[in-house]
Amino acid sequence: MSVGTNTTTRSGLERNRALDATRTVALLGIIVLNYHGYLNRYDAIGANKENFFARIMDAWNGVLAPSPVIFVLVSGISCALLTSAQFDRWVLVRRGVLLLAIGSMFEWVWNGTILPYFGIYFVLAAAVSAWSKRNIILVAVLCTTSAAVLSFWRFVREEDFHSTSWLSPAYPYSPRNFVLRYFVDYTHPVLPWFAFFCVGLLIGRSMPWFFANRARLFAPLVVGVIAVYTLSTVVRRSTDGAWQRLTSTDPFERGILATVGVTLSSILVLIVVSWIIDAFPRSPIADVFVRAGQMTLTLYVCHGLAYNLIVNQLEWVRPTGLDTALGLSAIMWIVLVAIGGWWHRFFGRGPLERLLRGFGG
Repeated sequence: MSVGTNTTTRSGLERNRALDATRTVALLGIIVLNYHGYLNRYDAIGANKENFFARIMDAWNGVLAPSPVIFVLVSGISCALLTSAQFDRWVLVRRGVLLLAIGSMFEWVWNGTILPYFGIYFVLAAAVSAWSKRNIILVAVLCTTSAAVLSFWRFVREEDFHSTSWLSPAYPYSPRNFVLRYFVDYTHPVLPWFAFFCVGLLIGRSMPWFFANRARLFAPLVVGVIAVYTLSTVVRRSTDGAWQRLTSTDPFERGILATVGVTLSSILVLIVVSWIIDAFPRSPIADVFVRAGQMTLTLYVCHGLAYNLIVNQLEWVRPTGLDTALGLSAIMWIVLVAIGGWWHRFFGRGPLERLLRGFGG
């Protein structure tokens, strides 16, 4: 297995450079999706656009849709590596609780943030990570199918003029609404998003095998992605109604093909990034990517705070279309990655990473 020149953490665990670099790459996609969606709102929906590039850059169902999934996948891999070293699983619980608290506060500034959901994933992982591979696969399948069946049922009920809005609470301020918001609805619910985390756990359990067989896995994964989106297109053109939900590749429709498609795409991105890190192990750019990837929690929060300052408070940027969103995203990503690489070189962990380690262990 070769993934560049790995380093060792203070706890004695080997840190995988490919995983850190993949986080940095995924951060670009997340910034583009968020800035495009926040800045252009309904104009960020690409389905009705005549321009092909505008269609594939849909802020909710475009080519960058796997970006947040990559973060969840890599987090699952990291958790598997931690727990494999006789790691105290209460550490995951404490980190999860802190992420839930930070994410709930960040939600005031950045609606739809994934951070509180990460808190839930970590708490669930504290239990699931000790299970057998077969049981983890079962959890992933249950998350995927449950989300698809629930989406199917909601569509049928709405078609019969029965409201299901009670499944979409505006705020998680009661026990029931908390469960619905974080497990069933809103932006990154456990059903089906915890399935991505479970896939990461499975890859982390078999890390040496996975990296040793990247070349063999690449072609089947590409074929799988093509098959998923081809099947979705064919079925959706020949059917209508609720069955389109099950075969949709729109992440917000929670279809089975949507979950499978973004999972396969995310694994492909991880493989490609790891190959690049292998090919340029001593590259200064690769080193910056790896260093910035070790503090993406801080950088992620900074990208939301920076948007709020530049767009909402100072009004330096106005919603003039996709080009503006892409330009702002590119500049912000370059600045954040550069700052992250510099900070990590001279100061080590980022501020929020230090807080997470200090509280969680």
